[in-house]
Amino acid sequence: MIPFLYNVAQTYYKTYDKEISRFTFVFPNRRASIFFQHYLSQIAKKPIFSPEVLTVTDLFEKLSPYKKADRIEMLFMLYDIYIQISKSTETFDEFLYWGEMLLNDFDDVDKYLVDAEQLFRNIYDLKEIDAGFDFLTDDQIEAIKRFWSNFLPIGDNDKKKDFLEMWQVLFRLYTTLREQLREKGQAYEGMIFRDVTEKALRKEEIELPFEKIIFVGLNGHSKSEEKFLSYLQKRGIADFYWDYSSPLVKDAQNKASFFIDKNRLLFPSQLILEAEELTMDLPVIEAIGIPSAVGQAKYVHTIIKSLLNEKQIVSSDKAMNTALVLPDENLLLPTLYSIPEEIDKINVTMGYNLNNTSVSGLMEHIFNIQRNIKKSGGQISFYYRPVLAILNHRYITNVLEDEAKRLKQNIIQYNKVVVSVGELQTHPLLKLIFAPIERWQDIPEYLKNILAALKTLLSVNTENEDEDINARSIDIECEFIVEYYKTINKMEDALKDAAPDMTVETYFKLLKKLIVSISVPFSGEPLSGLQIMGVLETRALDFDNLIIMSMNEGIFPLKKATNSFIPYNLRRGFELPTYEHQDSIFAYHFYRMINRAKRIYLLYDTRTEGLQMGEVSRYYKQIKHLYADKFDIQEKLATYKVSSNESLSISIRKTPQIMDKMKAFGQGGDRSLSASSINTYLNCPLQFYLSIIEKMDEEDEITETIEASTFGTIFHSSIEWLYKPFEGKMVTADLLHKIAKDEKLLTETIERSFAENYFKTEKIKKLTGQNFLTGEVLRKYIKRVLATDAKLTPFIYIESEKRIKIDYPLPSGETVSLKSFIDRVDEVKGHTRIIDYKTGKGVLRYRAMKDLFDKELKDRPKAVMQVFMYAHLYMMEQPEKIIEPGIYYLRNLFDNRFDPDVIYKPEREDKRIIDFTPYRKDFKEHFDTCLEEIFNPEIPFNQTPTGEACKWCTFTNICKK
Repeated sequence: MIPFLYNVAQTYYKTYDKEISRFTFVFPNRRASIFFQHYLSQIAKKPIFSPEVLTVTDLFEKLSPYKKADRIEMLFMLYDIYIQISKSTETFDEFLYWGEMLLNDFDDVDKYLVDAEQLFRNIYDLKEIDAGFDFLTDDQIEAIKRFWSNFLPIGDNDKKKDFLEMWQVLFRLYTTLREQLREKGQAYEGMIFRDVTEKALRKEEIELPFEKIIFVGLNGHSKSEEKFLSYLQKRGIADFYWDYSSPLVKDAQNKASFFIDKNRLLFPSQLILEAEELTMDLPVIEAIGIPSAVGQAKYVHTIIKSLLNEKQIVSSDKAMNTALVLPDENLLLPTLYSIPEEIDKINVTMGYNLNNTSVSGLMEHIFNIQRNIKKSGGQISFYYRPVLAILNHRYITNVLEDEAKRLKQNIIQYNKVVVSVGELQTHPLLKLIFAPIERWQDIPEYLKNILAALKTLLSVNTENEDEDINARSIDIECEFIVEYYKTINKMEDALKDAAPDMTVETYFKLLKKLIVSISVPFSGEPLSGLQIMGVLETRALDFDNLIIMSMNEGIFPLKKATNSFIPYNLRRGFELPTYEHQDSIFAYHFYRMINRAKRIYLLYDTRTEGLQMGEVSRYYKQIKHLYADKFDIQEKLATYKVSSNESLSISIRKTPQIMDKMKAFGQGGDRSLSASSINTYLNCPLQFYLSIIEKMDEEDEITETIEASTFGTIFHSSIEWLYKPFEGKMVTADLLHKIAKDEKLLTETIERSFAENYFKTEKIKKLTGQNFLTGEVLRKYIKRVLATDAKLTPFIYIESEKRIKIDYPLPSGETVSLKSFIDRVDEVKGHTRIIDYKTGKGVLRYRAMKDLFDKELKDRPKAVMQVFMYAHLYMMEQPEKIIEPGIYYLRNLFDNRFDPDVIYKPEREDKRIIDFTPYRKDFKEHFDTCLEEIFNPEIPFNQTPTGEACKWCTFTNICKK
C-alpha cells in the first residue's frame, strides 16, 4: 500500500528535488501535514528544508488583515446591536440561544458568498417559510416567535408583511455586526473567507507569499474556497491532488462521489501520481456487535492483541500503521485503559475534551450550589444535593477526607435539606467553595481561587504519595485544572469590554459552552505508536489496520438537526449547505479512510435503549449489500455471560451461630421482640432475619419530603404532648374544644415535633414550603382526633406511649423478651381502651384468629394482631381490667360512621370486641405458636410466599423475589 500523502510527496520530490522547500502545501488538517513531512523525510533520505505546510483556514487567515474574533465577544456585540435596533427589553439570557444560531447562519452566508440582502429581504412565499421550520422543537419555535415579536408591527395582521419585516431586521443585524467587527480589525471565519475571496473576484492585487501552492487531499468546499482556488489557479501558482482512487468513492451511486467530477474538472493535477499496486487479497472487514459502549473499548484490547500475535503490529514503534478511530469522543478514556501493555507508545491526536474531566464535574456541582442558594431569615443556605455531591467528589475526599466525612454525616444525621453557609466553611478550601455569589462579575475570581487552591492542595498530596501511578494521575488532573483556569481567564478577557445585563446562571451557561469546545492535548510522539483519532483527523491519512468504534447509525454518520433560522428550501435555493451536503462529506471520509486498509474492524453497540436503536451504520449495510465482492466480510456478536433472570429461592437455616444471636431475645438478653418485628416475621421470615436478627438496614439518607413513618412519628409525638397534662385526669368536651381552637398551641406543638423527629435538633423553627403544608395536614388530623374524642367524653386519660417489657414464657419452656409501646391508654365507661394510631387507611375486621398469623394471606389484618398483642401483654400486668382494643386509622376519622373498635366477623354477624377477655385464649394459642416457630431451630427463615411484602422491602435486590 502506498499512502496517498507518501505518493504526493514522492512525486513532487522526484520532480523538484530539494526545490520542493520553496513550495507551500495545504492540507485538510494539521495531522496530515505532519505525516506528509514525515514521508518527505523518508523519501529524501537526507536533510532538506521542509516546505511550508498550512491548513485551508491557515491560508485564508494568512491572507486576511483581520484577526479571528472571539465567539463570546461576538455574542455580546450581536446582543447590543439587537437591543439598539429592536428597543427590546429582552435579557441576554433570553437572547443567548438564538444568538448562537444567528452567528452560525452568518458564517454560512459568508462562506458561501450569498447575497445577504436578497436572502434576508426578498422572501415572498410564506408557505415555504412555514414548512421550513418543521425541524425545530416547540420550544425553539416559541423562542423564535418571542424574538420576532419585538419587530413585528403592532395591530398589523398582514403575515407576509410581518415576515418581510423579520428578514429586513436580520439583514441589519448582519451588516451592523460586520461593520463593528471591521472597526476592531476582527472577523469571524466566514467573514475572513469572504473578504479574501471577494478581493480576488474584484481582481484586486493580493500579495501572495507563495512561489507555488499545492492543495492536497481536500474534497468538499464552500463557494468562497472554490472561487479562491480558481483565482490561485488562474495566477498559475496552484496545483491540486485529490484522493479519489477508491472505486467506492468513484461510484456515482455513492454519496461519497458528490464532489468528484466537479473537483477533477475545475482543478486538475499537474503531475501524475504513481499508480497504486492492485492486490488480489480482499480487505477483511469484521463487523462486531457489542451490547455496551464501554464494552467496545474493552474489545479493542482483544483486537490489538490479535494484531500483535499475527505480526500485523511488529512493535510499539511500528504501530503507527494502525489507527483507532472514535466517532464518539466520550469513549477515549475507557479505550486508553483497554490498550495492551505491549503498546507503550500512543498518539492521541484528538485531545481530551475538558468537559469530560473530573475538574469539570466538580465545577458543575459548584454551579449547582450557586443556582440553588436559599435565603431565609437573613441566613444563606445551600441545597443539600449539590453540597453532598461536592463533599463526595474525589478531589475533595483526597484533600480533606475526614472533614468531608464529618460534614456528610452531620447533614444526613440531622436531615438537613438546606445547609447554612456557616456550617460548611470549616476548611479554607470549603470557605472558597461555599461562598455565595450574587453577581456574575464576581464569578471569575471565585472560580479561579477555588482552582488555584485545589491545584496547590493536590500537588502537596502528590508529594506524600508512595505510588508513582497515583502521583502521575494527580499530575494529569492538575493539568486539567490549569486548562480550566486558562479558559476562565479567556472568558474574562472576552467580557472585559462588555457590560451585559446577565444573570449568574447565564455566565455558567456561557462558560460551559466554552468548556465543551476545549480539548486538552495529550503529549506524545506524533509519528510513532498507535494512532488514536476522531473521524476528521483521518482526512488524507492511510493505515493498514483500522479499528472504528461506535459504528452506529446516528453516531457515524452523526444525525443532528441543523440549528438555523434559514429554512431548508431557502438553503437549497441559495446553495447553502444542507444535511445532504453533510451526508456526502461523511460518506467520503468513511470510504476514503478504508480504501487502503487491509484489516477493518467496525465495532457497534447492539443495545436498544431510549432513542438509541442499536442499529449498525448505513455505511456497513452499503458495504454488505452493494460492495460485498470488494471485501472479505465477517460478522460477530460479542456477548457477555450473564446469570439467569430466574431468582433462586433463599432459605436461611438456623445454624448454631444464628441461634446464638437469637438468644439475645431470651430471658436475660439485651434485646426484645416488638409487635412490628413479629409482623415483619409474618410478612416475610427472610426479611425478619435480615432486619431484626442481623440488624441490616438501609443507609441513612436525606429525605426532602416527610416519609410515612416519619409523618406517623411526628403525629404520635404531637398527640402525646397535647394530652400529657391530662394523664390520670378526667377529660371533658369543653377542654378538647379549647385545645382544638388554640392555634398557637397546635403550631408550637407541631413545630416542636418536627424539630425533634425530622430535623433532629432542639432548635425549633417555623415551617416553610412543603413542611408547612405537611404541618397543616397534621393540624387537620389532630383536630379530627380531638373532635372524635370529644364525643366520648367524659373519659379518663390514663397515659401515652405506655411501655411494657416482659419475659414471656412459651409452652416449650423457653422464655422470650417482649416489648410494646402502646400509643394511648384511656378509660371510657369503665373499659380500659388500648388504642393504636395508624396514619393510613385500613380494616378493623377479621374472620378468624388464625388469619392474624397466616403468612399466605395477602391482606392479613396486621394492625389487629398488633393491638391484640398490646391487650394481651397489658392484661398480664393488670388482669382485672376490662380491655377494649381499638385502632385510630387517621384517614377513617373523617368518616361520620367512624368506630375504632375491632370487629370479629366469622360469617355474616359483626361482633364488636369491647372486652378482649373471651378472645384472649384463642389469640394466645396462635401467638405462642408463632413465637415457637420463630425460635424453632428446625424451621428456616424462608422468603415470603405472597410477595406482598416485597413492594416496600429494603432487601429486594438481595433476594430477587
